[in-house]
Amino acid sequence: MTSKLFEFIVLDEKQSPILNEKGLPTLRARPDTKTEQDIERLISLGKPIAVINKFAELVSLGEQWNWAQDYFNYLVDLDKVNEYNANLPEPIENDDGITAEVEPKPLPIEPLHPEVRTVEQVLAPYQRKLTKMAGIEVKGVNVSLNETNQNGLSALKSAFDLATEFDAGDQFFPIKFNAETATGEQVVELVDEAEFKQFGLQFIMARKAYFE
Repeated sequence: MTSKLFEFIVLDEKQSPILNEKGLPTLRARPDTKTEQDIERLISLGKPIAVINKFAELVSLGEQWNWAQDYFNYLVDLDKVNEYNANLPEPIENDDGITAEVEPKPLPIEPLHPEVRTVEQVLAPYQRKLTKMAGIEVKGVNVSLNETNQNGLSALKSAFDLATEFDAGDQFFPIKFNAETATGEQVVELVDEAEFKQFGLQFIMARKAYFE
């Protein structure tokens, strides 16, 4: 049974499990792992996608180590039950001539080994939020599909319309748009009206698809 724990237990120089006097292995020190609550916190803070992906890997790793601890506890309990059942007292006859037998303890239930989840599987419940964070790529910048960027584009359009009304449209560009991204604020430089309109259309269509 220790073979199921091979990657989680202490091995000797010959790569054989080091067992105690009861034949039980010793778990290795648990590595740093994360929980789904940690991922939710990162998303709420708008941390980079690469960091969130790394945490997702550590969540999956943590699930395997949780099972390893549960399985080790199962082996300990199984050893205790087997030892108890192997040393049951002999049946005793009471004063009424009825033989009373000591019932053996039931065997503990072996915990099922969960499949190793991929990053995509761990992050599946948060995909909608992550899509909004990742947004659209504009000139190498991933612009989040949030209300702040939408308001910024609306303000930029109003300013451009005003400049056009006063025959100053040709002086409006190039202009820098401060975009919110998953990694913080970044600047997108729009060189002309066509680039601005393409950016606006791309953003509006992506945000529309997100809410649908």
